[in-house]
Amino acid sequence: MGIKLSLLDQSIIYEGETATSTLAKTVAFAQKAESLGFDTFFVSEHHLIKELAGASPEVLIGYLLASTKTIKVGAAGVMLQHYVPFKVAESFSVLHHLAPNRVVLGIGKAQGGKDEAVEVLQRDFVKPPQTFEEKFAELAHFIRNDFPEEHPYAASAYTLEPQIQENLAIELLGGSQESAVLATKEQAGLIYPYFGNADETALADTRHAYQAAESFKLAVIVYITDDENEAKDYLEKQASYTVVLNNGKRLNFADQATANEYANQHQAEKAQVIQRQVGAFVGSAAQVTAELLDFAERFNTEHFVIHTPGVPYDKKHEIIQALANELKGE
Repeated sequence: MGIKLSLLDQSIIYEGETATSTLAKTVAFAQKAESLGFDTFFVSEHHLIKELAGASPEVLIGYLLASTKTIKVGAAGVMLQHYVPFKVAESFSVLHHLAPNRVVLGIGKAQGGKDEAVEVLQRDFVKPPQTFEEKFAELAHFIRNDFPEEHPYAASAYTLEPQIQENLAIELLGGSQESAVLATKEQAGLIYPYFGNADETALADTRHAYQAAESFKLAVIVYITDDENEAKDYLEKQASYTVVLNNGKRLNFADQATANEYANQHQAEKAQVIQRQVGAFVGSAAQVTAELLDFAERFNTEHFVIHTPGVPYDKKHEIIQALANELKGE
């Protein structure tokens, strides 16, 4: 089984960098990915996090589309709980018409930041908010212009403008069976964030539950080196932390200090901090390629979204170059 590669960049602001310099490097990284034949370049959405420059994926996507020629550019993802589905549909309709068949609308369920961000983003909600499932379905119907006849938005007055004549790819970011069922129901692609939780049982259950004809993608961390000590050091620095409140609310963090800070703010709710093993493929280009091919076979997918956190941009370029060369047999 062959494999297809995409790339995720979170526009992480490393020491000595600024948001301006980091976003410029994100653009250059997308151009590098395009030159190597990557399928899609994904950018993320985070709020009130000083280490991340990607607060507005739809704005960044527009610039990336204008700075590249052939590679698809997508959100991974737009945090839909903060927005009215109609407005998200309008934004991506415009992007789609600017670059037909090059836009991927990825939707995330997480809040993409601390509670303060949620308070700011959702302060004008008057009616009781829709569930995420309701919002996702409404967004898909707006994009595809296929509301059921009995739906109030089925009237021609609510037809999205500009209308989308060709298919616009819709994908759901989700690591649960519930997400798989929702993506199946709405005939959307599913991106499984294996990089945040290397639980193969959960992955297998989610893959089994996903029955849509669309694409199933695995998002994984990749780090390529021939030095075993370097590989070990990199793995030791990677971690994923989930804060679980007693009301069931869960938030994911990339570092323990931030997770502990959030948990300490919610001591009254007996917050738990759970460290998870990240889904990372680390080693030589040949070793990583072999692992990707093994996962492709075992989990019935041909498409991987490569994530390279904690890595300077010059090293990111080296990683995707080495991986592309290995896949091409060079």
